Amino acid sequence: MKNFAVFISGYGRGAMEIIKDWKRGLVRPNLKLLLSSDPQSPCLAFARENGLVFEVVERKSYPSKKAFEQQILDALKAHEIDYVYLAGWMHIIGQTLLDEYKGRIVNVHPSLLPSFKGLNGIQQAMEYGVKVTGATTHYIDETIDGGKIIAQKCIEINEGDTFDEIDNRLFKVTTLITLETINKVFL
Repeated sequence: MKNFAVFISGYGRGAMEIIKDWKRGLVRPNLKLLLSSDPQSPCLAFARENGLVFEVVERKSYPSKKAFEQQILDALKAHEIDYVYLAGWMHIIGQTLLDEYKGRIVNVHPSLLPSFKGLNGIQQAMEYGVKVTGATTHYIDETIDGGKIIAQKCIEINEGDTFDEIDNRLFKVTTLITLETINKVFL
C-alpha cells in the first residue's frame, strides 16, 4: 500500500475532511503524515486526536526555499511517503521537491482550471461574473496551477450569492473530488 502526506499552510479544514474520511475507512492508500507550515494550525490538534503523525516545517525558519524544501524532503523520506496531496498549501513547490516527487504531488484548486489560477479563485470568479465555477485536482509541475488536470467538479453561482455561500458549496465539492482523486491516483 502506498503512503501519502497532506500539506497545509493554514486552518486545514480540507485536511480535516481527509482525516475524517481516513478514519471512516474511505481512503484506500495509507495516510501517514500531515505536514504544516503553520505551527498554529487547528488541524494539528485534530491530527493528534485522530492518531495521525504530523510535522511542522515553517518557511521563516530556513534561510532559503531550497533549505525549506530540503527539510520537507527529509521528513517525507523519514516517513516513507510516496505521494503528496496539497490541501491549502500556500507555498510554490520548487525544484527540490519536484526533482524527487515529479508526478507524485497533487493539488486541489478552487476553480475550474485553467481559469482563475493562483490566489483567490473564488473571488476571481465572482469578480469576472461567471455562472459556473468549481474545483480542480491537478498534478504539480513548474507552473502555477498549470499541471495536468486529474478531475473537475462544478457548482453554479447564483445571482446574489455571497462569497461564504459559494465557498461552502464549493467546499462540499472539493471534499468529494479530493477523496476521488486520492483513491484514484495514490494507489
